[in-house]
Amino acid sequence: MPNSSEVIETLSRKLERTRILNDLKDCKTLEDYQKLEKKYEVLCAEDKKKKTLT
Repeated sequence: MPNSSEVIETLSRKLERTRILNDLKDCKTLEDYQKLEKKYEVLCAEDKKKKTLT
């Protein structure tokens, strides 16, 4: 049986994947996709910075 932190982590991953899928489904043009790609590049860069600080 998974502990609370494992359940939270699993739910968090599922929620994030669902959010990304919904963002992708909203893309109607290549420009929309490129904007979304930039958005996630910025988010990933911020995550990397936070990871190196902790």
